[in-house]
Amino acid sequence: MSKSLAVVVVDPISSGQYYGGEIQRSGYFSIALISVKKLSEAVRHLQKLNEFECIIYAEGVEEAVQALSRFNVRAVIPGSDIGTRLSDALGTRFGLISNRLESSPVRFNKIELKKQLLAKGVAATKSWGIRLEKLDTDPCPQFEYPLVVKPAQGTGSRNVKICRNYSDLYAAVQAVQRNKEAQTEEERCALVEQYLEGDEYFVVTANCGMSGYKRMLCFAIYEKLEVNGNPSIYKNIRSLPLDDKRGAVAFSCVSMVNDAIEFVWGVNDVELKLGSDGPLIIEQNGRLPGANVPRLIEVCSGVNCYRLSLDIYLGLPLGDTKSVAFSKHFCICCLICDASGVVKDISGLDLVKSLESFYMMELYVSEGCFVEQTRDFLSSWGMVYLVHESRDVLTEDSESVHRFLKLNYD
Repeated sequence: MSKSLAVVVVDPISSGQYYGGEIQRSGYFSIALISVKKLSEAVRHLQKLNEFECIIYAEGVEEAVQALSRFNVRAVIPGSDIGTRLSDALGTRFGLISNRLESSPVRFNKIELKKQLLAKGVAATKSWGIRLEKLDTDPCPQFEYPLVVKPAQGTGSRNVKICRNYSDLYAAVQAVQRNKEAQTEEERCALVEQYLEGDEYFVVTANCGMSGYKRMLCFAIYEKLEVNGNPSIYKNIRSLPLDDKRGAVAFSCVSMVNDAIEFVWGVNDVELKLGSDGPLIIEQNGRLPGANVPRLIEVCSGVNCYRLSLDIYLGLPLGDTKSVAFSKHFCICCLICDASGVVKDISGLDLVKSLESFYMMELYVSEGCFVEQTRDFLSSWGMVYLVHESRDVLTEDSESVHRFLKLNYD
């Protein structure tokens, strides 16, 4: 087995954890390469490695190359935001299909991303990197409130805050800079940008080389809540028709983004706002979207994102995805804790399972465990996935999910 044709997924988290099964079904040996051994508690439940045939731990390029030397590696794929930089480096080292290593910082660091987009003429919010030392000596009078503070790299909207005055700004930067669970230095660097009102969307695209192959695989809208300055408490994530007029504008903008940052290989998702002044880019993620969106795309359209991504990195002929269409739609209900406490039981489970559009459910809590009040995507206590032909049914059923499902505390 040592010289089997192998596909490596670097740091598979969230949707990335399901690559293993697709790799095996495609006739390749599946390897999960873990560069971060100690994940934060919030992320740990999103990394299940049971679908991979081999698990390798390696923190850097040289260690990873040595560990993989006994395999015939045919593709290296990023399994999460954490894994994108090492994936590019390994792909380059092995002479495999990968995005250009020199442009990796632009795709990995949100501050560098915004600089590059603005330099290339792509509409994006202007962002600054800032540290507490600067705020101690300079209150940054050029900033116009409200502002958003977030880590320069990271996932799940952890430590994203709306700041309406200098005191809010200082506290938010301090939380980012002193985050003990940060996996990278970028996660300890605070990004500051203007807060923008308006709906937030994401577009999932497939990209295959410099030939100009670009396909929109999903167009969706976030429904978020703001509580106590936390602007990214997700309530629902809803798919929209790909022929929606907003989708055409968003896809055109996303294509410009991927060109500007040299993301030419793989499937990625880009988040943006669409307002009266046109699209503005929030951030891009150089990997499959999370929250089981790839699985839902397949249920709704028949397009297998895992197979498509695998074929792209392997350099195999791609199936015809020109006519991607959603015959069904999805709604992801993110379960929100209104208060902290020890869970006594969960009510409403049977009612939710009986809904016409119910597809599946993932719960991250159980009886007897302590839960905190929801403040971001990663602190949701579970997900309910709804799928149906009628978006009206999805709207009605999603309201029922949030009404029925409740945590009861001791």
